[in-house]
This record gives sequence, structure tokens and C-alpha cells, in this order.
Amino acid sequence: EHCVHDDDDDDDDGGEEELMLLQEEEELYQSLSILGWLPDQLRRPFREALHSVMMNVVKSLISGDFESEGMLERTLQWKTDVLIPWVHSVVGSEAYNRDQWDAQLEYAASECFVRVRMNELFDLVTDYPDSLPAVRELSVALDRTGRLFYHSLANEWRGALVKRLIHPGAQTSQIIDVYINTIKVLREMDPSGELLQVVTQPVREYLRGRADTVRCIITSLTDEEGGGDLYEELRRQDAKPLDEAQLDEEDDEEPPTFDWVPPPSILQRRGVITGQVGRVTSSSRRAGDILSMLVGIYGSKELFVNEYRIMLADKLLSNLEYDTDKDVHNLELLKLRFGEASMRQCEVMIKDIDDSKRIHNNIRSTLEARALSSDPPVVDAAIVSHIFWPALQKEQLKNHPRIQAELDQFSKEYAKLKNPRRLVWMKQLGTVELEVEFYDGDEDSIFTSHVKYITCTPAHATLLAHFEDKPQWTADELSGETEMPEEIVRKRMAFWASHRVVQVRRSGSDFVYTLSSLADVNELSFADHDDDDHEHAVSLGAHEKEEIKVFESYIVGMLSNLGQLPLERIHTMLKSFTTGSDHNYNRTPQQLAVFLQQLCKEEKLECSPDGLYKLLKKRS
Repeated sequence: EHCVHDDDDDDDDGGEEELMLLQEEEELYQSLSILGWLPDQLRRPFREALHSVMMNVVKSLISGDFESEGMLERTLQWKTDVLIPWVHSVVGSEAYNRDQWDAQLEYAASECFVRVRMNELFDLVTDYPDSLPAVRELSVALDRTGRLFYHSLANEWRGALVKRLIHPGAQTSQIIDVYINTIKVLREMDPSGELLQVVTQPVREYLRGRADTVRCIITSLTDEEGGGDLYEELRRQDAKPLDEAQLDEEDDEEPPTFDWVPPPSILQRRGVITGQVGRVTSSSRRAGDILSMLVGIYGSKELFVNEYRIMLADKLLSNLEYDTDKDVHNLELLKLRFGEASMRQCEVMIKDIDDSKRIHNNIRSTLEARALSSDPPVVDAAIVSHIFWPALQKEQLKNHPRIQAELDQFSKEYAKLKNPRRLVWMKQLGTVELEVEFYDGDEDSIFTSHVKYITCTPAHATLLAHFEDKPQWTADELSGETEMPEEIVRKRMAFWASHRVVQVRRSGSDFVYTLSSLADVNELSFADHDDDDHEHAVSLGAHEKEEIKVFESYIVGMLSNLGQLPLERIHTMLKSFTTGSDHNYNRTPQQLAVFLQQLCKEEKLECSPDGLYKLLKKRS
């Protein structure tokens, strides 16, 4: 009972102290009001203190809450219920009405709301569309402040993106996702699109410099499982071709319809960064056309079409079932956006695979029907029209005679079926399914024999087939038989060593490979497998060189006629000279600079200290 009595005394003492402080505070404000210091001498410190209190309160009310609606209304309600009566009691009725404190507090509450959200802009973007209520309320708060904070907002937003997004540790796919969300958020806030251009400029420049940006965009467009927003973007019913989506308003001659709406008001069309009043272009009003903005990073759709060709070639050549339904569907959607002419080569590639399926079924049924053929046919072939396909991998390979005999049999049947056409085999491409015996050990190091079906490359199959002729080979001997470089042979044989099919030992400077047996399996030396099981059919390096080599003659011609030129001038002239030709120039200045430096290394050009390129004059 004694303890409880003491607590009651403490509560009473605390309440009395708080009451005394309030009385002293009121007496202080009354004295300041009588002296007339608040409106004049103490006006600035009073406003600063008031602003600091408002910032703390608003931050506690809304910070981190992006999904709840009515956060701005809650802030304004606190201003009405708490702040206005307190300020009225402090400054007095006369000064309150004279200085228009109602309007000042209304503006200050909206300003504090904007400033708190400005520190959370990156989180607003990453949480979109869950953060849509907060985005819309931020836009309303900006309007209540007369849209005077757009410049600060743009700088803060750019800084947040640079600090938290544009760095080597971020994956390109993540950067693209944040960029897409940023587009959606900013178009929700600023229909003019000017804020969008200013805020996202560093992101566009950074994406342009990343080597895998185009591949990530194309992958997202066509990947049903992980494509996300871009996958849905390609399937929009109201999507327009990219050429139309990028037209300016002056070029947009569409007739009016019953769905016509007037352009945004002069307040919304005002240049929020420059302060100039300008027209909103049709491209900026098409708020959902995200794909056109991604393509606009590079200024040309040809880069995306070429990348899709390369990815499609890899996918089609690895498709063992000749199933092209999904590829046809994606191609039709891409044709709607990129144009039919751009996708004509891809259409031929898919048709090649469909034709290959029919030819394969025809030849297979012919071979199976022959009485002399005791073994079923084992060759499936993808027959391609090479001029429509990207440059494929070219590696020297001589197949084992038994493997080559199967290919020759298929070639003869094809020649009969499609005379006078003939097949030229890309021997290093494709897959081979083998039934292989290998050895596996348990926890007690007891090894047992297993038979396993392994899928490998033709080079792997050819190397292993030679061990049916004799059980031991050196790397040099295998190199001579297969016509592959010895380094490649060692790399390929590491695959079979890792599967415990062969054992490897060093003999001087050479490697000796021997078929494994259960008797000596405990003494085997197995190499680590460092081979790439997922090699691309398309030679990316060869494709790149083949494309850009075409422009060498253009560069030599312009330098012969005009003398020395800077990089920017060469870049502009290449775009102009190749317009309408079969070789459309779609390189960035950075890619052109790399190619020009390569020409300098080959002693075809020289670059002066001031960055001017000219033909190298060879001394006689």
C-alpha cells in the first residue's frame, strides 16, 4: 500500500509540473504578444521552430507508409485540429488574420508532406504499384504547393537513382525493372513527361553503356515465366508500332474520335524544370508505351531486332522437338511492334525449322522402311538457309567414321528428296545422346559400374568414339584424328574424365587418356571438368565482326575524300550514308570508337592527339 501511495504522489507531481510548464509557456507567449515581438523581431525563429515541429510530426505520421490512402488528408487534419488553434493562441487573432496564417499553414503542411516523401522516392518506385496511393497523394501535395518543388524533386530523384541503382553491383534486369517503375510513377505525377526525361537521364545513359541491356530487354519481352512488365507490355491490345509511337505531335495526323480529350491544363503543361510553357508531344501522352522508351535509349530498333535473331537462332537450334508454336506467337507480336520487314529474317528461320521437321519425318520413314537397314536411323537435322541466319560457330572438326557414315546416309536421302540441293554439315553444332558406362563411388570409396544416358556435343561424341577403336590415346593423337587443336581436345576430354569414363595422366608434355575399368578405378586420376555444356550455336564474336566489318569501306571512303574527321562526324555520316541500304548502321559512338581503334591497331587508320582519325600513310 505504501508503494502504491508513492506512485500516486509521483503522478500528481508530474502532472503539476507539466501544468506549471504550460502556464509558463502561455505567460511567455502573452508577454511576447504584448511586446509585439512575435510578428516582427522573433518572426523568423518562430517560423523555423514551427517548421521543425511540423516536419517531425508529419514524418511520424506518414514515413514508410505507402499503401494507406488518406495520408495527406490525415496530415491536413492534424494541421486543422492541432496546429491552427495553437498558432492562433500564440500570435493572437489580429496578427493571425493580418499575416494570413491559414494560407501559410496550409502551404507549410503540404511542403512538409512533399519533403518527407522526397527522402523516400526510391522506395516509392521499387514498391510500385503498391505505392500508388502515396504517389497520387504526392502529386496532389505538389499541386497544393504551386508545383514549386519540381526542380528539387528532380535533383533528389536523380541523386537517389545514381546512388542506389547505377553501380556495377546491380544486375541489368534489376535496373530495367526500376527504370520501368520510374516511368510509371513519373507519368502518374507529371503528364508532360519533362520530369521523366530529366530524372531518368542518368539511368538511360548507364543502360546504354551496359553490354547486356538489349539482351535483357528482349529476354523479358519473350520470357513467359520471368518477363514481368515487359512480357505484358508486348501483349497489350492497344499497343502501336514503334514507328508510330515515336512520332511527334506535329506528325500525328490521326482523325478525332469520340474518345478525344483535351490536352492537359496550362499548369500541367508548364515546363516543370525549365519554367517554359510547351506543348505536350503525342509520344509523351502515350503513357503506357514503355517499350518505345526502352528502344529510344539506343535510338534504333535494329539493335533489338538483331539481338532477337541471335537469341532465336540459339533457341531454335537447341529445340530437339521442332516445336515452334511459342516462337511463332512471339514473332507475330514482335512484328506488330517492330514491323514485318524487320522480322522477315526471323520468319524464315522459324520456317526452316518447320520444314526440317517435315524433311526429317520423310527421310526417317524412308530409312525405316528399307529391309536392308537393320538399325533405326539416329540422325535428326535442323536444315537452315544460312544467308538468313546469324553467323554460326565455326570450329574445325573431323567426325569419327562411324558418326560420319550416319550423316552421309542422311545427306544421300536429302539429295534424292531435294535434288539438286546438298547439305553442308556444321559438324561442331548439335547434340548427341550416348549410352555410356561410368564408375561412381560411395562413402566407403567402393566404386561400382553404372550405365547412363549422357547428352553431349558432337566433339565429345567423336572423341569418345575413338576409344572403341583402341583403349588409350594421347591428346596429340586425338588432335590429329579429329583435326581439333590440342588445347580444345584437352578441354573436351576433361568432360569424360569428370564422368569417370576415362582416366588421364601426364606423360612428359602430353596427356594420356585411357578407358576406365573397375579393376583400376581406385587408382584413377580424374580431371576437373571446366567445359561449357551450354555453348551458344551463334558465334557472337563472329556475328559482331561480320556486321561492323561492312562499314570499314564506308569509313575508308569518307576519310579518303574528306581527310581527317572526329568520331562524332564519322558516326553521323555513317548513319546518313547507310540509310536505305541493306547494311543499316545502328552502332553507338562507343562501339564505333572500339572499331576505329581496332583499325588503328591494324595500321589502316591513325588517330591524332586531338581525336581526329585519318588514313595511315604507309611509308615506301
